[in-house]
Amino acid sequence: MEKFQAGGDPSLPADWAGGFLCPCHGSTFDLAGRVFKNKPAPDNLEVPPHVYLSDSRLLIGEDKNAA
Repeated sequence: MEKFQAGGDPSLPADWAGGFLCPCHGSTFDLAGRVFKNKPAPDNLEVPPHVYLSDSRLLIGEDKNAA
């Protein structure tokens, strides 16, 4: 999965706010991981386990609430 950059790509709309691209099949996702209509991906991206360490820090890959 690669992250799009805002603007600057002729294949994307000028007002593109960014998102994600799956290079295998060309599915595109918004910044929240929701798949765009009429794309091969059947579902949105999964939200990985995570923990908020503070108001400005997020630890991805660990969930202290998991059993």
